[in-house]
Amino acid sequence: MRRCVLVAVTLSMACGCWAGMVTGRVFFDTNGDGAYQAGEAGVPGALVSDGATLVRTAADGAYRIETPDGDQVVFVENPAGTWAPQGFYRNVKVGPAEADFPLVSQEQKTPFHFVQGTDLHIRAGVEPQMAQYVAAINELAVPLAFVVHTGDLVADTNGSDVNEARRQFDLYKQMVASLKPPLFHLPGNHEHVAAYRNDIPPTTPGWGKGLYREVFGPTHYAFNYAGVHFVALDGSRFVANKLVWDMPTECLEWLKAYLAQVPAEEPLVLLIHEPFTTLPGKAEVEEALEGRKVLLSLSGHGHAIARWTFAGAPEIMAGATSYAWHGVNFGPNALGYHLVKITGDGFDSAFGDWAEKYPVTVLTPGRMTMPSGTIRTEALFLDLKNEVKSAEIGMGSTQVKVPDIGTQGMYRKIAAELTLPPLPDGVHDLVITLHGEGEPFVERQPFVVLTGQQEAFTAKGPAKLRTTVRSLQAPCVIKVNGRELVKLDPAAGEVQKLDVEVPSDALRRLNVVEVVSGPLADGTFDDCYADFLTLLYRGKTYRDCRINGVGLKKAAEAQTGTMYFDLTR
Repeated sequence: MRRCVLVAVTLSMACGCWAGMVTGRVFFDTNGDGAYQAGEAGVPGALVSDGATLVRTAADGAYRIETPDGDQVVFVENPAGTWAPQGFYRNVKVGPAEADFPLVSQEQKTPFHFVQGTDLHIRAGVEPQMAQYVAAINELAVPLAFVVHTGDLVADTNGSDVNEARRQFDLYKQMVASLKPPLFHLPGNHEHVAAYRNDIPPTTPGWGKGLYREVFGPTHYAFNYAGVHFVALDGSRFVANKLVWDMPTECLEWLKAYLAQVPAEEPLVLLIHEPFTTLPGKAEVEEALEGRKVLLSLSGHGHAIARWTFAGAPEIMAGATSYAWHGVNFGPNALGYHLVKITGDGFDSAFGDWAEKYPVTVLTPGRMTMPSGTIRTEALFLDLKNEVKSAEIGMGSTQVKVPDIGTQGMYRKIAAELTLPPLPDGVHDLVITLHGEGEPFVERQPFVVLTGQQEAFTAKGPAKLRTTVRSLQAPCVIKVNGRELVKLDPAAGEVQKLDVEVPSDALRRLNVVEVVSGPLADGTFDDCYADFLTLLYRGKTYRDCRINGVGLKKAAEAQTGTMYFDLTR
């Protein structure tokens, strides 16, 4: 493994070259033709890298970088106030190669906005939804400096051969081709070609991250906007040719070398697919960032919105652009894209939905369950043009007018007190009506309401419970409405798929499914996970309106995860 080194370069273009050597120039492209012309000024001091070695350009913009044999990706970090309109990276072939980087001067002011999209999971058939996403980004009422897609660009290439993976990558590129702002990419855990194929050897051209680098460029890099360093990092690596979620050694070593060239007072925004907070090597990454001015970290992977602290600053896991076709863990608030505003001393952000005119996020009541009686409802919505003049909030037969519309950062905010009638146990819609331009916009968000009142319900036949239980280490019980349905034996495997009949006399309108952990040999209880839990009833698939599955944490006492399925929805 090569360790990253910084080389101070003071050379002219008349240097000797040999195999594994890339030379070139970073220059101001005054005539816009993308090619260096005599008289065009070089850009001194720009960082150029192949993902391992970093060099700085000389006074005339020239650089020389030694690379290993084989195809490489060489990239430049544009200095503040410049931009690379023809791309910040170059794919170069084996042997001596040349790669120039034309830059232009660009006015870059703070504050500025950009969009994070993540977990797009492109596949054939989602072209209409992706067209909506692209249009929503292109039509945002604030100017965007750029867009970054933080991984899982395609449905999956880990189980594909190279040709199929290339088709998926090409399809993705077609679907995002009309995005107007500049677009940056990061690899996710689904971009590792043939990683799960034992019949395709790792020596195959394009295997693993090879095709990603060919199509999308470096797996880790940095670019600059208005003096803010955006540092894109890789969250997946291979151990004995097996894919694991952790930062590759070469990425971490490059980060350390890169940070050695960035003044500590200059702000950083970190980008990754798998959240920093969950990486096994989190501590070493934080150590490398100690004393740095980290404004924000952005990640994806979880198909949900979550917030933590990493390296002394907020980390936000965005939702999933693909929520409508690939699934979501916690819905149904807006999570189709993440609009971020970088200010002089920090940031603000808001989540939007490419399918909605005024994307809504409900703050209260909480998503888990809703009681009867009087509840306070608070919601945010994205309305960058301030078009909405009035709003109502309701559930069941109750509807109240919102007294006023406030603001919270980039969002607008509404709140009201709802006194609910005695609703039966079930899933009921919280209805938010916003009066802006054109027809009223109506948002319906389902909530599990628990009042203890059972509605008369006669099942017309049995149902099927389906799930995949993972990491099973001890006997686990699954109950439906208090009745034990199945007991799982870990001897049958750590991963078990279930397709179990639920008798009709065990069903009711709101069905409570409980997953109960079992005891381990050390006296603690298991931490298994029941994933994508559904009920199939009369030809329809029913899901919990809040979550896709339940996870049980290892604990001193038995743990129970609960999900709710309303068969009248």
